[in-house]
Amino acid sequence: MRCVRLACVLAIVFCFFATSTAAVSVHPVYEPIHRIDTPKKVVALTFDDGPDAVYTPQILEVLHNNHVPATFFVLGSQVDKYPKVMQWIAKAGHEIGNHGYRHHDLHKLTEQEVYDDIKQGERSILRTTGILAQYYRPPGGVMTHDVMNAVQASGYDVIHWSIDPRDWSLARTASVIAKSVKRDVSPGDIILFHDGGLNQRQTVAALQELITYLRQQGYRFVTVSQLLEASN
Repeated sequence: MRCVRLACVLAIVFCFFATSTAAVSVHPVYEPIHRIDTPKKVVALTFDDGPDAVYTPQILEVLHNNHVPATFFVLGSQVDKYPKVMQWIAKAGHEIGNHGYRHHDLHKLTEQEVYDDIKQGERSILRTTGILAQYYRPPGGVMTHDVMNAVQASGYDVIHWSIDPRDWSLARTASVIAKSVKRDVSPGDIILFHDGGLNQRQTVAALQELITYLRQQGYRFVTVSQLLEASN
Protein backbone atom coordinates (compact mmCIF):
# COMPACT_ATOMS: atom_id res chain seq x y z
CA MET A 1 0.00 0.00 0.00
CA ARG A 2 2.83 2.38 0.93
CA CYS A 3 4.48 1.72 -2.45
CA VAL A 4 1.25 2.56 -4.25
CA ARG A 5 0.86 5.81 -2.29
CA LEU A 6 4.50 6.76 -2.96
CA ALA A 7 4.07 6.08 -6.64
CA CYS A 8 0.98 8.32 -6.71
CA VAL A 9 2.79 11.13 -4.93
CA LEU A 10 5.74 10.90 -7.32
CA ALA A 11 3.39 10.93 -10.31
CA ILE A 12 1.66 14.09 -9.02
CA VAL A 13 5.00 15.81 -8.40
CA PHE A 14 6.24 14.85 -11.88
CA CYS A 15 3.08 16.21 -13.50
CA PHE A 16 3.39 19.47 -11.53
CA PHE A 17 6.95 20.09 -12.65
CA ALA A 18 6.23 19.03 -16.22
CA THR A 19 3.32 21.49 -16.36
CA SER A 20 5.45 24.26 -14.83
CA THR A 21 8.26 23.64 -17.33
CA ALA A 22 5.80 23.70 -20.23
CA ALA A 23 4.36 26.97 -18.95
CA VAL A 24 7.81 28.55 -18.83
CA SER A 25 8.57 27.49 -22.39
CA VAL A 26 5.25 28.85 -23.65
CA HIS A 27 5.70 32.21 -21.87
CA PRO A 28 9.36 33.22 -22.15
CA VAL A 29 10.82 36.21 -20.34
CA TYR A 30 9.95 39.33 -22.33
CA GLU A 31 12.99 41.45 -23.17
CA PRO A 32 13.20 44.72 -25.14
CA ILE A 33 15.51 44.87 -28.13
CA HIS A 34 18.40 47.33 -27.72
CA ARG A 35 20.56 46.34 -30.71
CA ILE A 36 21.55 43.28 -32.69
CA ASP A 37 24.83 41.42 -32.95
CA THR A 38 25.94 41.45 -36.56
CA PRO A 39 29.19 41.79 -38.52
CA LYS A 40 27.29 43.87 -41.08
CA LYS A 41 27.87 47.62 -40.80
CA VAL A 42 24.22 48.57 -40.45
CA VAL A 43 22.56 51.00 -38.04
CA ALA A 44 18.98 52.12 -37.50
CA LEU A 45 18.11 55.78 -37.00
CA THR A 46 14.99 56.23 -34.86
CA PHE A 47 13.02 59.36 -33.96
CA ASP A 48 10.68 59.77 -30.98
CA ASP A 49 7.87 62.10 -29.85
CA GLY A 50 6.68 63.37 -33.23
CA PRO A 51 5.23 64.17 -35.57
CA ASP A 52 6.06 67.83 -35.13
CA ALA A 53 4.92 70.55 -37.51
CA VAL A 54 8.34 72.27 -37.57
CA TYR A 55 11.11 69.73 -37.04
CA THR A 56 9.71 66.53 -38.54
CA PRO A 57 9.53 68.05 -42.06
CA GLN A 58 13.11 69.30 -41.72
CA ILE A 59 14.31 65.85 -40.66
CA LEU A 60 12.33 64.22 -43.47
CA GLU A 61 14.01 66.55 -45.97
CA VAL A 62 17.51 65.58 -44.75
CA LEU A 63 16.60 61.88 -44.88
CA HIS A 64 15.11 62.26 -48.36
CA ASN A 65 18.10 64.15 -49.74
CA ASN A 66 20.41 61.40 -48.49
CA HIS A 67 18.15 58.43 -49.35
CA VAL A 68 18.13 57.28 -45.71
CA PRO A 69 15.26 55.22 -44.27
CA ALA A 70 14.37 55.65 -40.60
CA THR A 71 11.89 54.49 -37.99
CA PHE A 72 9.60 57.05 -36.33
CA PHE A 73 8.08 56.16 -32.94
CA VAL A 74 5.14 58.53 -32.93
CA LEU A 75 2.76 59.73 -30.23
CA GLY A 76 -0.90 59.28 -31.07
CA SER A 77 -1.75 62.73 -29.68
CA GLN A 78 0.75 64.28 -32.12
CA VAL A 79 -0.58 62.16 -34.98
CA ASP A 80 -4.07 63.52 -34.30
CA LYS A 81 -2.67 67.05 -34.10
CA TYR A 82 -0.57 66.86 -37.30
CA PRO A 83 -2.11 64.17 -39.54
CA LYS A 84 -0.61 65.59 -42.74
CA VAL A 85 2.92 65.40 -41.34
CA MET A 86 2.19 61.83 -40.22
CA GLN A 87 1.05 60.95 -43.72
CA TRP A 88 4.22 62.50 -45.12
CA ILE A 89 6.33 60.18 -42.94
CA ALA A 90 4.42 57.18 -44.21
CA LYS A 91 4.43 58.23 -47.88
CA ALA A 92 8.18 58.78 -47.71
CA GLY A 93 8.51 55.07 -46.93
CA HIS A 94 9.75 55.34 -43.37
CA GLU A 95 8.80 52.77 -40.77
CA ILE A 96 6.21 53.71 -38.16
CA GLY A 97 6.43 52.63 -34.52
CA ASN A 98 4.00 53.20 -31.66
CA HIS A 99 5.17 55.46 -28.79
CA GLY A 100 1.79 55.43 -27.04
CA TYR A 101 -0.83 58.14 -27.19
CA ARG A 102 0.60 60.58 -24.66
CA HIS A 103 4.10 60.80 -23.23
CA HIS A 104 3.06 59.50 -19.82
CA ASP A 105 5.31 58.59 -16.91
CA LEU A 106 4.59 54.86 -17.15
CA HIS A 107 5.71 54.33 -13.55
CA LYS A 108 2.48 56.05 -12.51
CA LEU A 109 0.12 54.02 -14.70
CA THR A 110 -1.61 50.71 -14.04
CA GLU A 111 -1.26 47.82 -16.46
CA GLN A 112 -4.70 48.59 -17.89
CA GLU A 113 -3.85 52.28 -18.33
CA VAL A 114 -0.63 51.42 -20.18
CA TYR A 115 -2.54 49.00 -22.41
CA ASP A 116 -5.22 51.60 -23.14
CA ASP A 117 -2.57 54.22 -24.01
CA ILE A 118 -0.82 51.83 -26.41
CA LYS A 119 -4.08 50.93 -28.10
CA GLN A 120 -5.17 54.57 -28.38
CA GLY A 121 -1.86 55.37 -30.08
CA GLU A 122 -2.37 52.37 -32.35
CA ARG A 123 -5.80 53.61 -33.42
CA SER A 124 -4.47 57.09 -34.24
CA ILE A 125 -1.72 55.68 -36.45
CA LEU A 126 -4.07 53.23 -38.17
CA ARG A 127 -6.76 55.84 -38.75
CA THR A 128 -4.31 58.36 -40.24
CA THR A 129 -2.04 56.09 -42.31
CA GLY A 130 -3.72 52.69 -42.57
CA ILE A 131 -0.59 51.20 -40.97
CA LEU A 132 -0.72 48.79 -38.03
CA ALA A 133 2.55 49.40 -36.21
CA GLN A 134 4.58 46.35 -35.22
CA TYR A 135 6.94 47.88 -32.66
CA TYR A 136 6.38 49.84 -29.45
CA ARG A 137 8.84 52.08 -27.63
CA PRO A 138 7.73 53.00 -24.11
CA PRO A 139 8.26 56.66 -23.19
CA GLY A 140 11.52 56.93 -21.26
CA GLY A 141 12.25 53.28 -22.00
CA VAL A 142 10.30 52.30 -18.87
CA MET A 143 9.82 48.53 -18.52
CA THR A 144 7.98 47.75 -15.29
CA HIS A 145 6.10 44.50 -14.73
CA ASP A 146 2.84 46.25 -15.62
CA VAL A 147 4.34 47.71 -18.81
CA MET A 148 5.65 44.30 -19.90
CA ASN A 149 2.25 42.69 -19.33
CA ALA A 150 0.46 45.48 -21.20
CA VAL A 151 2.85 45.26 -24.16
CA GLN A 152 2.50 41.51 -24.39
CA ALA A 153 -1.28 41.79 -24.25
CA SER A 154 -1.25 44.38 -27.02
CA GLY A 155 0.94 42.23 -29.28
CA TYR A 156 3.98 44.46 -29.80
CA ASP A 157 7.73 43.92 -29.74
CA VAL A 158 9.55 46.50 -27.61
CA ILE A 159 12.38 48.47 -29.23
CA HIS A 160 14.78 50.38 -27.02
CA TRP A 161 18.12 51.79 -28.21
CA SER A 162 21.86 51.29 -27.75
CA ILE A 163 23.02 54.87 -28.43
CA ASP A 164 21.42 57.94 -26.86
CA PRO A 165 23.13 61.24 -27.80
CA ARG A 166 20.63 63.03 -25.52
CA ASP A 167 19.54 65.34 -28.30
CA TRP A 168 16.50 66.25 -26.18
CA SER A 169 18.74 68.34 -23.93
CA LEU A 170 18.79 72.00 -24.87
CA ALA A 171 22.37 72.13 -23.57
CA ARG A 172 23.56 69.72 -26.28
CA THR A 173 24.89 71.35 -29.44
CA ALA A 174 24.88 69.70 -32.85
CA SER A 175 28.62 69.10 -32.51
CA VAL A 176 28.23 67.36 -29.15
CA ILE A 177 25.36 65.23 -30.45
CA ALA A 178 27.36 64.15 -33.50
CA LYS A 179 30.53 63.42 -31.50
CA SER A 180 28.69 61.22 -28.99
CA VAL A 181 27.34 59.02 -31.81
CA LYS A 182 30.66 58.86 -33.66
CA ARG A 183 32.44 57.82 -30.46
CA ASP A 184 30.09 54.97 -29.56
CA VAL A 185 28.65 53.61 -32.81
CA SER A 186 29.15 49.98 -33.83
CA PRO A 187 27.42 47.56 -36.23
CA GLY A 188 23.86 46.69 -35.22
CA ASP A 189 23.20 49.80 -33.15
CA ILE A 190 19.82 51.48 -32.74
CA ILE A 191 20.34 55.25 -32.43
CA LEU A 192 17.83 57.38 -30.54
CA PHE A 193 16.89 60.85 -31.77
CA HIS A 194 13.82 63.04 -31.33
CA ASP A 195 11.81 64.93 -33.92
CA GLY A 196 9.36 66.35 -31.38
CA GLY A 197 9.01 67.34 -27.77
CA LEU A 198 11.29 70.36 -27.54
CA ASN A 199 13.47 72.50 -29.77
CA GLN A 200 15.14 69.98 -32.08
CA ARG A 201 17.19 72.45 -34.15
CA GLN A 202 20.43 70.84 -32.98
CA THR A 203 19.21 67.38 -33.99
CA VAL A 204 18.49 68.62 -37.50
CA ALA A 205 21.90 70.30 -37.67
CA ALA A 206 23.72 67.16 -36.46
CA LEU A 207 21.89 64.75 -38.76
CA GLN A 208 23.61 65.61 -42.06
CA GLU A 209 27.05 65.47 -40.45
CA LEU A 210 26.33 62.04 -38.95
CA ILE A 211 24.92 60.59 -42.15
CA THR A 212 27.97 61.73 -44.11
CA TYR A 213 30.40 60.44 -41.47
CA LEU A 214 28.76 57.03 -41.04
CA ARG A 215 28.62 56.47 -44.79
CA GLN A 216 32.31 57.31 -45.04
CA GLN A 217 32.90 54.63 -42.39
CA GLY A 218 31.05 52.09 -44.51
CA TYR A 219 27.76 52.06 -42.64
CA ARG A 220 24.39 51.45 -44.25
CA PHE A 221 21.14 52.85 -42.84
CA VAL A 222 18.16 50.55 -42.31
CA THR A 223 14.78 50.54 -40.55
CA VAL A 224 14.30 48.60 -37.33
CA SER A 225 12.63 45.77 -39.26
CA GLN A 226 15.54 45.58 -41.70
CA LEU A 227 18.01 45.65 -38.80
CA LEU A 228 16.33 42.67 -37.16
CA GLU A 229 16.43 40.80 -40.46
CA ALA A 230 20.18 41.41 -40.61
CA SER A 231 20.62 39.25 -37.52
CA ASN A 232 19.27 36.19 -39.35
